[in-house]
Amino acid sequence: MNASDRKLLRETIDLAWPSVLENVFAVLVVMVDTFMVASLGHAAVAATGLTAQPKFFLMAPLFALNAASGAIIARKRGEEDKIGSNMVSKLILLMATTYSIAIGIICVCLSKQIVMLCGGNPETTEMASVYFAISMGGLVFTALTMICSAIQRAMKNTKISMYAHVASMVVNVFLNYVLIYGHFGFPKLGVVGAAIATVCGTFVSLVIVGLSLTKNSLFINLPYIIRAKQRIAKEYVKSVVRLTSNFLSEDFIKRISFLLIGIIAAKTGTEQFAAHQVGMTLLNLAFAFGMGMQTASVTLAGNALGKKDIALARKYTYSCIGCGILLGLAVGFCIFIFGKDFFAIYFTNDSFLAIGKTISTYAAIIIPVQICQVIYSGSLRASGDIKYTLAASTCTIGLFNLVVDFVLVIIFGFGIKGIWIGTLAGQSALALAHFLRFRSGKWTNKKL
Repeated sequence: MNASDRKLLRETIDLAWPSVLENVFAVLVVMVDTFMVASLGHAAVAATGLTAQPKFFLMAPLFALNAASGAIIARKRGEEDKIGSNMVSKLILLMATTYSIAIGIICVCLSKQIVMLCGGNPETTEMASVYFAISMGGLVFTALTMICSAIQRAMKNTKISMYAHVASMVVNVFLNYVLIYGHFGFPKLGVVGAAIATVCGTFVSLVIVGLSLTKNSLFINLPYIIRAKQRIAKEYVKSVVRLTSNFLSEDFIKRISFLLIGIIAAKTGTEQFAAHQVGMTLLNLAFAFGMGMQTASVTLAGNALGKKDIALARKYTYSCIGCGILLGLAVGFCIFIFGKDFFAIYFTNDSFLAIGKTISTYAAIIIPVQICQVIYSGSLRASGDIKYTLAASTCTIGLFNLVVDFVLVIIFGFGIKGIWIGTLAGQSALALAHFLRFRSGKWTNKKL
């Protein structure tokens, strides 16, 4: 490895590790929240779990907007277009604020109706509706934290976002302890306390990442955005809307597919389905590593493409792939060795642990493939090749994965093993599709 390659590798690692930790912490917060709420009883867990699907469904446009902002701002930063970078940032911040406030108000006013629509019953509806109203009432904090973090990442500053998420996690867990159980003189609020803790933690994260953008010396900064008199060009609006709508379509297809896969998995029986749910928690934790590496690929490839340096964009992507494979193998090995112990946290009976061991084996194989898939996807997105990524996701995760699951589980009776074989097949097909597209070079002439 020559000096240039070593420099490239160091830059990749320096950018990637804070993003990896940030995503891992985000998943851990959810797991800790669930664990602490679990002490209140099964009704409390069911109540908070009931709000997950409507919450993520309503947040889907924000996730899509966040993905679009990372790709566009990284490209503008590479072009050294300060005015364009700040105007795009201003546009996205305005869009995120408007949407999150509007949705937040609707959810607060109609929380009970939304929860009942999602399957609430007399035992869970009251708790779930209050929890949902509080958490969605603070949606604007989440939205602005996401966009401000994306702006910092586009400027290759991933540490600020990581620090903000660590602070948020600490505040969240501490307030969970104080407000859920009523310690230090505070009232015992139960599920309501968990919701308040989550909103407070998010607000702290927003303050940290928001203040980090107030320095006038930064290429993109809030004072410049506020003072700037330039009108937001129509081309920026079109670009943001186009990318956001494509990312939203891709996310929607995946969510529908996962919903249908969940329905098929439920056909395998209560015990196997319960093991599957725990396995998905484990897979989501491992997936956080891949999303951290994707952040690095979007930023580095986007900056390079903004400089019109396609060769450098390729090198950055392959550097991310190399790091991703090593990381995926390490995580996969840990899952293979300790996966059964993770399942033992939830249940102790031997038949459940045997299923958990099988799922862990498949998860260990899936993780390296999945990480490579999301890294290639990140670089393709950074180039603006979004129609291809949408088509690839539709054909592999939306169709192929689903068909394999149906055939193996419903027709041949493979049980929950069939679900995980289907997941491996779908992720492998998507990774291959992204790799072939990247190698072809057709992504290099796309525009955002």
